[in-house]
Amino acid sequence: MALFKKLFSKDDKKKAKDSAPEKGQEAVKTATPQEPAQAPAAQPAPAAPVAKEPTKAAPKTPAAKAPAAPKATATKPASTAKAATPKTAPAKAPAAKAAPATKAPTAVKIATQPATKSAARPFFLGNNEEELNAAFDKAIADADYEILKSNSKAVGKYEFELEVDGYHFYLVANNGQILFDSPSFTTLLGALNGIATFKKAVAGGKFEIKVDKYNRYRFILERKYYGENYATKEQCSKCVESVKKFANSSKILRYTPEKEALRLYEAAKNSKRTPDDIDWKAVAQAEEKAQKMGKFEICCEDADHYCFYLTANNGQILYSSRYYTTEAAARKGVDSFKRAAYVGNFFVDRDKFGNYRYVLKNIGSAPSFIGESYDNKAQCEKIIDSVKNFIVTASIEVEVAENA
Repeated sequence: MALFKKLFSKDDKKKAKDSAPEKGQEAVKTATPQEPAQAPAAQPAPAAPVAKEPTKAAPKTPAAKAPAAPKATATKPASTAKAATPKTAPAKAPAAKAAPATKAPTAVKIATQPATKSAARPFFLGNNEEELNAAFDKAIADADYEILKSNSKAVGKYEFELEVDGYHFYLVANNGQILFDSPSFTTLLGALNGIATFKKAVAGGKFEIKVDKYNRYRFILERKYYGENYATKEQCSKCVESVKKFANSSKILRYTPEKEALRLYEAAKNSKRTPDDIDWKAVAQAEEKAQKMGKFEICCEDADHYCFYLTANNGQILYSSRYYTTEAAARKGVDSFKRAAYVGNFFVDRDKFGNYRYVLKNIGSAPSFIGESYDNKAQCEKIIDSVKNFIVTASIEVEVAENA
């Protein structure tokens, strides 16, 4: 009896040992289909989630193009084939048609690749490359059609440039004269779309020619777009007529910013100086004690056009503003300019006219302040130093211009 028990005990241990590999193999078989089908490990029937997953992935990866899956078992392809193509696949489908079940993970990876690429694109280029190319293709085709429809013999062009304050578009006449330099845009796509808005404004024809207290003429379009300064009203009027002529008869040139332009723009954008770096109490004390030299002149040039100028004590213009509708708004403009100048994010930039100018980054997302144009870089840098000096000593005066 003792011998029988001993043999029985040995036989039980052998059975337990022999059954262990079968459980392990079962676990392996369960894990293999679960991984691509994303099914929970505890699910008793792994074939079911495999059959559901190919059904979702089938539109992206047709069974006819998919390679055979060597690891699929004889029983699982049948249910997979039924789920993917119920009308044509027989119940006993060959193992090669189980490809959709193994192809599903590949389809998921392909679907996620464009999102990853788009996220890695520097934001200041704006949008993804496909969208930008498509927008340029459409804009170029539309511009060519407008030229063809107008039968215009003189054809201008729209060019783009990345300056330190952002993207600009330029309207250039057929003789190379630059007729208009746009405000800055954060992205290239924004500048491209800005051309369409500019064209609509030109078609509306709401041009004004303004002369400032220093007898400089420039046009303003819809209180939004500002032309360059001209010595005479006649020159300014001719520019207006040229803008009207070429706005809708100019080609659009595709543009890709150069690495150096991107570097300079990124450096300006990521300037580390902020208002928190300034001791504003010390600034107020310095202004109070300073001997008054230079001035901010707030000028009412007509009923609803105010602007301000920063001038040195010798009368040199250090900055001239855009127009404001009220004196109070012009005063706020002075305050904004002073705060930005104290923070001190100045950059020297060269425009498409070949002239140097300073760009003073405003605080936050407000538009930058653009200085006067100068023949050389050294002169422009001297003006920046003068601005920094005179914002401390300049008084604020309100004047009525003689042209009002």
